[in-house]
Amino acid sequence: MPMTIIDKFFYLLQMAMGKVPTHSMNIAEAEWRQLHSMAIKQSLLGVIFEGVQKLSEVQPEQKPPLPLLYEWMGQCEMLKRQNQQLNQQGRELCHFFKREGIDSCILKGQGVACLYENPASRQPGDIDIWVNACRDDVVSMMRAKGVGVTVVDYVNCHAAFFKDTEVEVHFRPTWFYNPYVNRKVQRWIKRNRDAQMSNYDKEVGFYYPTIGFNLVFSLIHIYRHIFQEGIGLRQLMDYYFILTHSSASERTEALATLKSFGLGKFAATVMYILRRVFDVEESLLLCEPNVKEGEFLLSEILRGGNFGHYDDRNVGASIGNRFKRGLNNVKRNFRYLKRYPSEVAWMPVWKVWHWWWRKRNGYL
Repeated sequence: MPMTIIDKFFYLLQMAMGKVPTHSMNIAEAEWRQLHSMAIKQSLLGVIFEGVQKLSEVQPEQKPPLPLLYEWMGQCEMLKRQNQQLNQQGRELCHFFKREGIDSCILKGQGVACLYENPASRQPGDIDIWVNACRDDVVSMMRAKGVGVTVVDYVNCHAAFFKDTEVEVHFRPTWFYNPYVNRKVQRWIKRNRDAQMSNYDKEVGFYYPTIGFNLVFSLIHIYRHIFQEGIGLRQLMDYYFILTHSSASERTEALATLKSFGLGKFAATVMYILRRVFDVEESLLLCEPNVKEGEFLLSEILRGGNFGHYDDRNVGASIGNRFKRGLNNVKRNFRYLKRYPSEVAWMPVWKVWHWWWRKRNGYL
């Protein structure tokens, strides 16, 4: 059976991961453009290019057309510079808060990039930094220091530390719409907070979460993005590297924690995608993959791309005033009601409460 363009994309990903497929692959000139576009859509330009390089070592005749090859090489060089810049900015942020007597750590992004075989290949985004301090105190301090602060909410705020990089300062790393589950999650976060704020990496010069914490937090983060913009394969690849650096005891503990939050089924869904797309070893999986749910979520990921930016069903979610955007988001998420009933059902209630909470605290 001939390979589809999706199969070829997964093949290159697996080669980038160090897998050695047992069969050869033929990529037509037109298909290289498709593969490049898919890499852009999933924010995996650098990683896929590593697969391209490894493929050309095994099959020297299999290379992109020269104009595309040079374009791709230039984009990868740009990713390398962006990663260097964000690492430097991450150090500056941690040092800024440390000088103010506030512990912090870098969530997602550059912290997870450290786990990649080649950290410079990960396509970076903004910087998320979690601070261990009272929300109002942090906001007041940043404003007093001349840092522009906007969109303060229950979880984070936007802080204008840099002209060329967005920064989100988190008071909580994550949350749930369901208030009962959220209470459990916030208690778990509080119990594990100090260990994350003290996990310093001399190599990069900043703090980021431990593997044990990320096994839970990063899967919740993937879950959360289903109900926001959407998720892409870059977030799943991040989880792949977290898994490969984890121990058996950390995986066992993480699965028990996820199940206590009602995420056992979702964990099985993600395990299917990791097995199907990245060919992760069975011994590293948190649990038995859920094929049916995994296929559904993978189709959503391939359709929507990174953060759902390429999903035509999300068009209304970013237009109009805040109320209209919120309403469009609620409508969008009702397609997940049967699969994730708790979060979808609680979302409208949470959004109304959150508006009132921001209004009461003077954040609107």
